[in-house]
Amino acid sequence: MKKTSLLVSTVLFLFAGLANAHGPVRAKMTATITVDAPAAKVWDLIKNYDDMSWHPGIKSVKGDGTNNKGAIRVLTLANGTITEELKAYDAAKFSYKYKITDMSSTGTIKHAGQDEPLPVLPVGNYAAELSVNDKGGKAEIEWVATYYRAYVNNNPPAELNEETADKAVSNVLKTGLEAIAKKVGSGSATVEIDIKR
Repeated sequence: MKKTSLLVSTVLFLFAGLANAHGPVRAKMTATITVDAPAAKVWDLIKNYDDMSWHPGIKSVKGDGTNNKGAIRVLTLANGTITEELKAYDAAKFSYKYKITDMSSTGTIKHAGQDEPLPVLPVGNYAAELSVNDKGGKAEIEWVATYYRAYVNNNPPAELNEETADKAVSNVLKTGLEAIAKKVGSGSATVEIDIKR
């Protein structure tokens, strides 16, 4: 058993080392929560693309007031802005997809002799889908995000590596889902996080 654990630890260590040494690897994070409320009630809270007042991390959102494909929304956070484009919207299936197209930075760091900007969300090529499904009268809310770390070259600094990206995305998804559960009057519920890379 000890040999097996040692082997698994060694493989994971080597994988992490290879990921850092050979450029970013795409991550897929799935956050899920089941709340004691009808799916339609949950969808009614989150259905407007340019309204994220339900998310405690978003101070305000500017959009064009539509849920049409191609709609742009600009999120204002405590430390900057994120611009996102609506890629797909399906009211019948209670879901929409979007992609980050621009972000402000919170400053720069010096790494490998270069000034590297620190994006508000330390990720690259980020896309996500938010959906609600009926599960026997309860609502299962799923938020799936795909992304790379923000640093595209080998040997990323700690501020722009996979661990930092995973932590930041997990925080966005988890706090958002927990806030939805509270706003629809559900009792305590746990957010399940799964990540594949």
